[in-house]
Amino acid sequence: MRSEQRALSPENSEFARARISAERGLRHQQHQAAITVAGRAHDANDLRGLLAMLGLEAARG
Repeated sequence: MRSEQRALSPENSEFARARISAERGLRHQQHQAAITVAGRAHDANDLRGLLAMLGLEAARG
């Protein structure tokens, strides 16, 4: 069976935009959380452990 590409309806494109916006917001919150954790960690091992517990990655930049 072959899948055909269809043009996005206004409802689908609005949903896609909302999803992208939500994903960006989540990444921003995770980045801010990682920065906060980094500022509170006692050392590199503490930082790695805290980030792992929270399911975060080290903030870059």
